[in-house]
Amino acid sequence: MSRSMRSLIAATLATAAVAAPSVASADWIVRAGGAWLEPEQSDVDVGTNGNRLRIDDDGAVVAADVTWLFTDHLGVELWASDTFNSGLFLENRAAGQRGVDSVDFQAPTLSLQWHFNPDGILRPYIGGGVAYTMVDNEARSPIYIDDGTGWTVGGGVDIGERYRGFLVNVYAKYIDFSPEAKVTPGSTVPVADADGDVRLGNWDINPMIYGVNIGYRFGQVPAEPVAEAEPVPVAPPPAPEPEPVACADGDNDGVCDEADKCPNTPAGAKVDKFGCPLEQTLKVLFDFDSSELRPESLTELERVVTFMNDVPFATALVEGHTDSVGTEEYNQALSDRRAKAVFDYLSSRGIDPARLKSIGHGELKPIADNATAEGRQLNRRVMLIRTDSGM
Repeated sequence: MSRSMRSLIAATLATAAVAAPSVASADWIVRAGGAWLEPEQSDVDVGTNGNRLRIDDDGAVVAADVTWLFTDHLGVELWASDTFNSGLFLENRAAGQRGVDSVDFQAPTLSLQWHFNPDGILRPYIGGGVAYTMVDNEARSPIYIDDGTGWTVGGGVDIGERYRGFLVNVYAKYIDFSPEAKVTPGSTVPVADADGDVRLGNWDINPMIYGVNIGYRFGQVPAEPVAEAEPVPVAPPPAPEPEPVACADGDNDGVCDEADKCPNTPAGAKVDKFGCPLEQTLKVLFDFDSSELRPESLTELERVVTFMNDVPFATALVEGHTDSVGTEEYNQALSDRRAKAVFDYLSSRGIDPARLKSIGHGELKPIADNATAEGRQLNRRVMLIRTDSGM
């Protein structure tokens, strides 16, 4: 590789590094294929005897390019080809045309390009930049041509995958190349004029180059847009519980009067959900040394019958008690008989005996003073104690 070719490649890399804001976000296109050169058919006079020098068209050569797309539309292209070999002919009006040599040259170009329709299948582009033409003057004739720098313009179209993948490319570019043709000093080739001047002058070669490539585009495929998820409906907060409406509760036992099956419960008594006491002393009193039910006690016992029928899950313990007159053993038996009398009455009124139990406690649990007649009367009693939970 010649020094000028190495300089051009270094310039390409330096330009790309400065121009691109981010290598990671850029795309690269690599293409290779065939190119055809058609030089401008201008002639240069050789001496004063009517000789003219001309160059002919060239055949196909291999060409390739690398393009760095540092934005969607802008890119930098480095293009180069194999050596073009064009015939060099000396033409005389009298003698006709004869081949005298060939011209071997390369013309790598560095161009800034604008790419249209970057997201399409067809992506045309145009561009312009600089070209450096390097001529191989190791020829058999004394005619040689200088290397030269010029400008270039061109355009093309990529056909294929939009973001990453293979593509087909066609292009055309014009290279400004007007080198100076010279003759080696001291040459005996009859091309000098009468004054011996061996400079032939500038020669407008200015080739048009046409090419067809197969390429591949490297780059990131844009992510498909993600549809926004439908917002999850948020359930409205539950309505606040309505404030409980105070109900009438005449006996202040915590059970509304409309559900209270035992109204007028004594203050402070523990009640079930029906408002009935879980423990109560029945107004079933007995005469001294007697277990016979008094007639006035039947009203109280009927109230118990009504309750047991209204609350069918209720169970109860019937407890009998006495005063302290007499022996403890006698009073124990008397209390048993009193409890059994109430048990038998409730059973006779249709209350299931399985829901009832009876027991006597004798004189052991007085509720009043046995030293007075009134106290002894209160101690001769029967109590009803609920044995269910009351729920």
